[in-house]
Amino acid sequence: MKTLPARVVERRRAAALARHYREREGLSVAQIAQRLGRAPATVRAYLYDPDGSKARRVKEGYRGECSRCGAQTSGCGPGRSRTVCAGCNGRLTTKWDGQRIERALRAWFERYGRQASGADLSLAYARARALRDGGVRLRRLQEGWAEGRWPAASVVRHHYRSVRAANRVALGDHREPGSR
Repeated sequence: MKTLPARVVERRRAAALARHYREREGLSVAQIAQRLGRAPATVRAYLYDPDGSKARRVKEGYRGECSRCGAQTSGCGPGRSRTVCAGCNGRLTTKWDGQRIERALRAWFERYGRQASGADLSLAYARARALRDGGVRLRRLQEGWAEGRWPAASVVRHHYRSVRAANRVALGDHREPGSR
């Protein structure tokens, strides 16, 4: 028997409770919302669309087809579906390709004498650590390299699945001691 996702089980439980409070105890939507700790709009959805099927049908009508690859696209409302899927949009707007990422990782290795890590390339991590390390990581990212800023860790992972794999491709035999 197939196990349902936790969110489905939780919605069913909350919808059953909302129905109980409405039918057996005669509570208003606002009172039910307060008891369940949910917004009144959510409680109304539980009462009038307990399994979410109506909402899914409405959202399905918003979807479109990617003009480049034919994949399904999301939409913002009736007749306002996107013409390009998220994957194609990313490929169209990216300034990072595999060769440029590899050049950046080689430049990192030449400048700092070690492979770049995911934390090294993360702007969010550098900002969070700025008070602890005196802003060293943040300045390193802002200074960049000859071709501009360093690639974000998420971009590297998008192309190579991990920063370690990208370093392996970019550096070949120039690896740090103790790494495989």
